[in-house]
Amino acid sequence: MNDAPPRSPPPGTVPFIETGLNKLLTRVEQRVLVYLGPRSDQAEQLDHLRHVADRTRWLYYSELQRKNPAASIGLTRRENELIEACVASHDIGKWIPRDELRPLLPADPADMGPVFEELKFTPHQIDLFLLGVRRKFALPQDGYSPEYDSAHHLVSAYMLAADSALGFHQMDPEDRNRLIDMIVGHQFGSYFKETLMHLKQLDPEVTTGMLADVARPDRVAGDLLASAFHDADISDLLFVGSLERRPNREDILHTGGLVKILMINFTNLIFGVPNAPRTLHECLRSCQATVVSVAKEFLTPTAIEHGEKWRRQAHRFLATLRDNTVVGKFNAVLLTGDTPASDRLTAVRTMTYMYARDFLKRQEE
Repeated sequence: MNDAPPRSPPPGTVPFIETGLNKLLTRVEQRVLVYLGPRSDQAEQLDHLRHVADRTRWLYYSELQRKNPAASIGLTRRENELIEACVASHDIGKWIPRDELRPLLPADPADMGPVFEELKFTPHQIDLFLLGVRRKFALPQDGYSPEYDSAHHLVSAYMLAADSALGFHQMDPEDRNRLIDMIVGHQFGSYFKETLMHLKQLDPEVTTGMLADVARPDRVAGDLLASAFHDADISDLLFVGSLERRPNREDILHTGGLVKILMINFTNLIFGVPNAPRTLHECLRSCQATVVSVAKEFLTPTAIEHGEKWRRQAHRFLATLRDNTVVGKFNAVLLTGDTPASDRLTAVRTMTYMYARDFLKRQEE
C-alpha cells in the first residue's frame, strides 16, 4: 500500500507477467491512498490492511500445512495477488467520498439490476445496499451512517463492478467471482446484526431480512483462501497492534483492529453521532461485545485454535482502560465541551496510542 514501482519478481523467479488481477490491484491500491489521504484515521486503516494481509497468508499457509503436513507448500503469485486485491478493496466502500460514489449510482435503482445480478446479491442485500446509500446521501454532510456502514461490503463489491476505471471486467472470470465472494463474505456478522437490530427499533425501513443477509459467510464456504481472509479480517479486532523497534528512538506503534474500533467509538462520541456511545464506559462495553463475538465466527481451525489466546489479550487491554485513574484522564478529554472536537479527537488518539504502546511493551517483558 504505497507508491512503489511496478512489481518485479525476486531474483531467480519466473518473469513478471501483467494480468487483469494485478492491474486491478495497482488501481485499487492507488484509489485507497487517495481516499484515506484526508482522513484522521489513515494510519489505523493502513495498519489494518497490512495486518490482515499478513494474517491471511499465515492462516492460509497454516491450513495448507494442516491438510498436507508432509508436503512442500508455498503460496502462488496468483494467490498472493488475490489476497492483496481483496485486502485493498474490501473496505473501499467505507472510504469513498459520497461525491465520487454518486456518479456510479444510476438515478433509477432498476438500472443497477444487472450489476446486482452479477454480484449475486440477495433481494435483502439489495434492499440494505439501497437503504445505506439513501441514508448516506441524506446526511447534511458526508459522514457516518450506521445503515451505510452495515452495507459497506456490498458497496465495495459494487464499486469494483460499476467503476470501469478499475478494470474489474478485464480480470479472469474465476478471479472476479472469487474476489467478489471474498468481499461479500467477509462481513463480521454479530456486530452488524446487532447494529441493524438496534436500528430496526428506530428505522422502519430496516427489515428482518436485512439482519439475516447482512453477513453471508456461506459465500466463502469451501474456499480455504477466502476463509483465511474472513478470519484474518475479523481477528484483527482482537489485536492491540505491534511495535516497530527503532534504536535510540521511540518505537512505532502499528495499531490493531481493537484500537481502530475503539477510536471509531471515541470519534462517534466526540462528534455526537446518533445512536453512538455517549460515555467511555459505553465505548469500552461496545468493544468488549465485539471481542466476545469475534471468536464465535471463525471458520478455520487455526483461527479457532488461537482465538481464545487472542481474546484474553484483548480483554486485558480493555481492562487497563477501566482503571479509575485512566477513566478520569479520558473523561477529561472526551467530555470537555469547550474544546473543539478535532482537538479532543487528536488528544484522545494520542492517549489511546500511549496506553496501547505501554500494553504491548509489558506483553513482551
